[in-house]
Amino acid sequence: MTRCILAALAILAFAASGHAQSRDTERYEDCLERIETDAEMAYEDALSWRFDGGGWPARHCVARALIALGEEEEGAFRLQALAEAPDGGPTAMKVVFLAEAGEAWMVAGYPSESRRAYSRGVELSPQSAPLWLGRARAAAALGEWAAVEADAAQAITHEPANYDGWRTRAEARLELGDLAAAERDMERALELARTDDETVAVLLIRGHINEARRTGG
Repeated sequence: MTRCILAALAILAFAASGHAQSRDTERYEDCLERIETDAEMAYEDALSWRFDGGGWPARHCVARALIALGEEEEGAFRLQALAEAPDGGPTAMKVVFLAEAGEAWMVAGYPSESRRAYSRGVELSPQSAPLWLGRARAAAALGEWAAVEADAAQAITHEPANYDGWRTRAEARLELGDLAAAERDMERALELARTDDETVAVLLIRGHINEARRTGG
């Protein structure tokens, strides 16, 4: 999930929670938007809001601002703690927090922690293809290609037209030496590619498949 999508989901979930007044929703939205332009100011505002009783939305803004300020590890830790807190918001929000934590752990260089965060998210939202793909990316960083293949397969099951699912599984199957299966997934990913960059990424996999066949690797 991209940050802008996660932010939109957060705002929608907050507004739908039934506990937010319009001014709180506006403050939450303003905080998340300010992070993109002035993370330091957003952090200070979020801290003030938290001490004023801003609840989980304020705590979420604090964590997101920390990540934007380069404190990915601390931000990820706070997001996971918020997801597990009794007052951490509705389930839809907990899923958002865990997805953000997974992304932040990856940026911070902790793929094992990232995989744990995404795994917890999958427990709460097992039909989410982006969460399965997050788990797959973390497994790839760990070199656990059988796990990458399995997670990408789950993403494809829940979202059959997901380009990233097919490309990721093709890469995993290539690494596992199953070249025929990797080629089938690669061809499907090529059909689903929407941009030149996506097409190039798939063609690189094709090149690796052809090279592996040529060398017997």
